[in-house]
Amino acid sequence: MKQPSHKLLTAFGLAAAFALGGPAVVQAQDASPVVEYRKSLMQAFRTHMGGVRAATGEAAPIGHAEHHAVAFERMSQALANAFPAGSAGPGSRALPAIWDNRDDFMDKVSLIQQASARLVTATRSGDAEAIGTALQAVQGTCGSCHQPYRGPAN
Repeated sequence: MKQPSHKLLTAFGLAAAFALGGPAVVQAQDASPVVEYRKSLMQAFRTHMGGVRAATGEAAPIGHAEHHAVAFERMSQALANAFPAGSAGPGSRALPAIWDNRDDFMDKVSLIQQASARLVTATRSGDAEAIGTALQAVQGTCGSCHQPYRGPAN
């Protein structure tokens, strides 16, 4: 039996990748720059929360949990300006309630910022229990904002 050519396999692979990934690429192009920025910010939050969890414990390199916590805390400062009025366009999960209840939304942003600052302090202590408690507090503030202000996945 003759083996398929390398070029044929490459072409098939590219066609499959485009077919599977094509709609996501088109969807990303439809989103405004501010929506894309918010999506990248939220992805970075998830990455750094995972980094704090993974870098906590005896086997983790010293200081790595703190690096992730500091990155998370600094990004939390960007939330106040990441939702300008009228930026709920295509690809956005931001609900109109963000702008309708702006004071409550900004209070929740402030709580995220405060909790993430406490997470930095906890990671600097090296106390795994304190870090765990601080992580739970940060996750709680994230959830308290997502519940009323984030729509379902597109």
